[in-house]
Amino acid sequence: MKAITVRNNSGRSFIRWVYQDKRYSLTWGLWADKVEKARLEYCAQIIYKDCLVGELDTTLTKYRYWLEGIVSSSNGPVNGNSNSTPKQTYPALIELLEQRLVDYYNVADENLLRHLRNYKKVIDTAVKAKDFITWLKNKGNKSSSQKRYLTILKILRKDLFGDIEIKVAEKPKPKPFTTDEIDRILNSLQTDQYYSHYYGFILTLLNTGLRISEGIGLRWGDLDLQKREIHMYESLGRTRGNTSHRERRTTKTAKYRIIPVNNKLHDLLQDLYKGQSKEQLIFTSPTGKVLDDHLISQRC
Repeated sequence: MKAITVRNNSGRSFIRWVYQDKRYSLTWGLWADKVEKARLEYCAQIIYKDCLVGELDTTLTKYRYWLEGIVSSSNGPVNGNSNSTPKQTYPALIELLEQRLVDYYNVADENLLRHLRNYKKVIDTAVKAKDFITWLKNKGNKSSSQKRYLTILKILRKDLFGDIEIKVAEKPKPKPFTTDEIDRILNSLQTDQYYSHYYGFILTLLNTGLRISEGIGLRWGDLDLQKREIHMYESLGRTRGNTSHRERRTTKTAKYRIIPVNNKLHDLLQDLYKGQSKEQLIFTSPTGKVLDDHLISQRC
């Protein structure tokens, strides 16, 4: 069974899947609403797992209740009656977040989990939810971090955190390198005594817009030199609990992309290719290990 992905359906977030040769679909929230879209993405994971173990609620009641912020005590219609009001039982926030981390590891989730454990108070009302956000602020968390935590909390418990808003001062827009600056960077790097090894990696990032983890994880099998294309669907992200180690996973957006390769990059990659296996990384450290982006950014 293929993973269930959220799609845009006339401005609404929408999922569709097949279970036991029957088609199902579910629509929830506006496509432009990132929090509601994320809730549907998380719900899609629940549906996917239920399908794999043969426990899909074919009425979809369980999943609609979950999206509303209600966890039903049954798998399907409550007491056999689809018109019954479900018992509103909620797992603790820590439990919900631990489960989310199993499915999708993120540093922000990990930090939020640490804060929840340190808080040591039950959060089961909207008032207590606001108290927790105030506590985060008083602990010295930046407003941008608070907002990121709040987004996660809204995905997990919209009923508690849905009405809370955090304003973040607008940051100045980043000023990208000019073409002249890029040329100067690459020219300097190409002839540098210590860091010329990383020229190809930096050139690739600047010519494709790949994320750092995507560039690090790029393999020869992802490249089609004849068609001049990079096929991007995986990255080499940091491992939970061990940032010095990386593991292969889908890209940040979990979307498959085809990236065109221009002449300059094509010439470079053609020169680098020596008949390596498809599984071999294109860019490695001077000793053949996985690239360390911290070393590159801080030194190179």
